[in-house]
Amino acid sequence: MEFRASRQGLIWSAVLILVGVLLLVGQFTELSAWVWVALLAAAGLGAFGLYLTDRTDWGMLLATYVLWAIAVLVALVTLEILQDEAVAFYVLLVIALPFFAVYLRDRALWWALIPAYVLLAIAVMVGLIGLGLLEDELVASYVLLAIALPFFVVYVRNRTYWWALIPGGILAVIGLVFLIAHAAFAYIGALVLIVVGAGLLVRVFARRESASEAGEPEPHVPPPTATEAEEPDSEREG
Repeated sequence: MEFRASRQGLIWSAVLILVGVLLLVGQFTELSAWVWVALLAAAGLGAFGLYLTDRTDWGMLLATYVLWAIAVLVALVTLEILQDEAVAFYVLLVIALPFFAVYLRDRALWWALIPAYVLLAIAVMVGLIGLGLLEDELVASYVLLAIALPFFVVYVRNRTYWWALIPGGILAVIGLVFLIAHAAFAYIGALVLIVVGAGLLVRVFARRESASEAGEPEPHVPPPTATEAEEPDSEREG
């Protein structure tokens, strides 16, 4: 354990010293971004070499990942491949991936999926906003549906957890309301008027049809009484 701690201290000390030296040099001359890329890549390579000497030292593997991820970020920004929201998407994705790796290595560590999912959902949201695909009510709809999804996953994995459908269903319904309202806002008023008008029209024709089938009621003529029936016509005239 002491040997491992000393190795980790060695690699981080070297990185900090090199960064400090380059910062001092940068005060006198402008350093290219590729110098920082080379420094980070070399430091990551050194950390990876230490990990290969002891495969149980996960700290060195994590240091390798962090240093190389930052090096790639600086390179992509320098090449103008990543800009604005794409930078945030990359950073969030890079932070989420180790949590997924922890879960895939040991499925008992399911807790790692929580931060991984949150970071990934935020990264996708930032990316969609940057592409102009998410705006206004769609952002709220995305957030609500993203929160609702894990509840449905909990229920699907274990049907005895029926309670998960309650918060999941409520959040999903609200999210869909926002989605429908955004997609059909310009058409809702017109569609409502058309439906109401069509309903009234159908009702009018239905009433006319029922009245024609029933026909006009005949006037009621009371039957003659017995005395009137026995009287002769002549007496009735007199």
